[in-house]
Order: sequence, then C-alpha cells, then structure tokens
Amino acid sequence: MGPVFAGPLFPFLFVTIACGALSGFHALIASGTTPKLVEKERQTRFIGYGGMLMESFVAIMALVAAISIDQGIYFAMNAPAAVTGGTVEGAVAFVNSLGLTGVNLTPDMLTSTAAAVGEESIVSRTGGAPTLALGLAHIMQQALGGQALMAFWYHFAIMFEALFILTAVDAGTRVARFMLQDSIGAWVPKFRDVSWRPGVWITTAIMVAGWGTILILGVTDPLGGINTFFPLFGIANQLLAAIALSVVLAIVAKRGRAYVKWLWIIALPLAFTAVVTITASMYKIFSDVPSIGYWANHFRYRAAQDAGDSSLGEPAVVEAVIRNTAVQGTLSIIFVVLAIIVIIAAIVVTIGAIRRGGGENTEEAAVVSRRYAPAGFLATSAERELEKRWEPLLRDERKTNSAH
Repeated sequence: MGPVFAGPLFPFLFVTIACGALSGFHALIASGTTPKLVEKERQTRFIGYGGMLMESFVAIMALVAAISIDQGIYFAMNAPAAVTGGTVEGAVAFVNSLGLTGVNLTPDMLTSTAAAVGEESIVSRTGGAPTLALGLAHIMQQALGGQALMAFWYHFAIMFEALFILTAVDAGTRVARFMLQDSIGAWVPKFRDVSWRPGVWITTAIMVAGWGTILILGVTDPLGGINTFFPLFGIANQLLAAIALSVVLAIVAKRGRAYVKWLWIIALPLAFTAVVTITASMYKIFSDVPSIGYWANHFRYRAAQDAGDSSLGEPAVVEAVIRNTAVQGTLSIIFVVLAIIVIIAAIVVTIGAIRRGGGENTEEAAVVSRRYAPAGFLATSAERELEKRWEPLLRDERKTNSAH
C-alpha cells in the first residue's frame, strides 16, 4: 500500500479503515449499551444506525485531516523509528529517499511544525492520534485563531481522541469481563453472579492485564505499534463483525419461512466481510514477505539473532520484534480459527432452520410500552400531539417515583 502500510489494497484497505467501515466491536458493545439509551424499540434503528453513521463520519474526518497535511510531514510522522532513527535528519533522509512526486522535506518543516503545536518532535509519532490532531489543528487554525491557536487545536484534538479511546476501552473491558465471568461460570458457577465482588475484581484484573500487555507491546515495538498491531486490531474488529452477522443470520432464519426472503440482506455483507477479513488473516499468517507476514518477519529476525547479525538492530530490538511478531501471529491464528468455526456453525444452523421452516424462538415476548417516547431524534407533529396526552400520566409516574 505504501511506505507506512505494506500489502495490496485488497484486503488491507478495508481492515485499515476498520471500525470506520464496519465495526464488530460496536456490535458487541451495542448489545449492552443500546438498551440503556432507548425508551421504545423503534428507537433502536435511529441509535444503532445513527451511531454507525457517526463512526463513519469520524473515519471521513480522519481521512480529511490526513490529506490536509503535507505528504512529507505525514510520512515523517508515521514512519517507525527503526527507519527514521527518531531524529529530524533521519526522517528527512528517509522520506526524501522514497522518491515521492512533489515531496521535498526539509528539517525546518519538521521543527517549525513541532514548535507550532507545542511538541518537542513530531518524528515517528505513529499511532494515528498525532496525525489526526495535526490535521485537525491545521484545518481549524485556518478558520479560527490562526497560527497562534495551532497548539490549542492540536491538544484539543488529542484530548478528544483520548476521551474517545477511554470510553471505548472502558466499555470493552466491561463486556470482556462479563464474557469471562460467564465462561468461568461454566466450571465455577459463583463467577456468574455479577454481584459477587471477588469474581468481578478477578475477571476485570485479567482483562485489564490482557489489553494492557498488548498496549505495552505496541508502544514499545521497534517497528512502530501502528505498523504491527493495527492490522491485527483491524482484522480482529472485522472478524467480530462477521461473527455478529453470522449470529443474526441464524436468528432471522429461526423466525420461520416468512423471513427467508430477507436473509440475503444479512448474507451479502457477511460474505463480503468474511472474504475480506479471512483473506487479510491469511496474508498476515502465511505471507513470505516480512513487511506483510507476521511469521515471515518473526523468522527473519530469529535467523538474524541466531547468526549474530546486527544489521536489523541491536539485540534488544531484535528480541522485541521476535516476541511481538510471535504474539501477533499466534493471535491472528486464534482469531481467524474461532471466527471460521462460528461462521460455519451459524451457516449449519441457518440451513437447518430453513429446512424445518424455523427453529426454537428464545426471544422474550413483546411487552407493550407503558410510556410515550418519539421514534426519532425529533418528534413529529403527530407525536407531539400524542405527547401532550401522555404528559399527565408521566407527571403522575414521576411523582410516584420521587415518593419512593
């Protein structure tokens, strides 16, 4: 794809955009958080679909921010320290050696940009957040405040991203903890009691240690965490989307023959998602190109270590790459195998349900709403009229609740 990411546009463009295109992570999180946001079932489409549109808007915003930055500065920021040396001079030499049309990076461009945003250096600031922040700062300072507010807008964007990531990690940790409690509960039933604090603390600690370890490996990766762990994140996210679509496919098929004609709405995105993400997984697992395949890079650095070759870096650097690529390669195998198992199981259940004309319905019976709420963000004229008729009942309900 280029000097930042290696590999063909298909399938890596899709998994690089990740949750800006389709988010399996949000599919899992939404199952726990969306019910807390809705007052009636008809609002789920507005909240669920609207939330995904906003996520896509963030992806578009990131793309706009990236293309607003000078190409030379962009590649200097996103190239790993292993190729830039982490210095201005090294970044200038690397970027200019790429032979990009119209790119002539100078040391002054990097130092003046860093000074404008209040940073000591912007070289090899991989991870995406600094790039997005710099792009947004560049756009916003042209509209409000000029160059004097460049640093303000940069750090405002960094804060926005930090809060965005913090809330995502918080929700993800909670859902992962619930899943781990339920899994351990198959052998130790006490763990399924979410009010049992020792179980909550133990499972939370395990999950925090898990993603914390991956985070540490990413930020200390000599090749740049964005280059090594982001493809794994993108693939895992899309595999979760394929799993979510598979589950939905089976659920709809179980509703009966009347729903069979609608299965294609789920099957088409499921097929596309499965093909793209499984293909990307195969590239990362089996490719013999070190810049693409985790194991190819792993064995390349291991061979250099065994031969005492220091051309790939210091011994500590080589050891870190060997460790990280082993973790990435192993997780890639686990993720894709589990996803394939779920997809196959869902297809088998779907085919069986179609042949039987439906399946066991485990949904709870519908409950008639006891309160009024508009279906969308803004109430229609008919809904506003209905709201006036409901207001006396809601007022009495609030009085009753306040009394308790």
